Amino acid sequence: MEPVIQFFTQWRTQMLTLGPIVAGFGVACWFIMNSLSGIMPEWAQSARGWVQRILVGAIVLGLAPALITAFIGMGGGGGGN
Repeated sequence: MEPVIQFFTQWRTQMLTLGPIVAGFGVACWFIMNSLSGIMPEWAQSARGWVQRILVGAIVLGLAPALITAFIGMGGGGGGN
């Protein structure tokens, strides 16, 4: 069981480093896409919904490790009493 825990701990550490970068890139791309929506060609306008879904997914996946770490930290490891 120890190798599995070690693997997920290492993965979480890497995602905490990479996650905010991915989320920031997604937010920047989403902002640029919405800012330039008036001058986008018709083919880009038709794909806009799909691109927004992909960017929101990237933002959520980028922030997920930080949110999970925060929730685990708030929980205090369980125990209840």
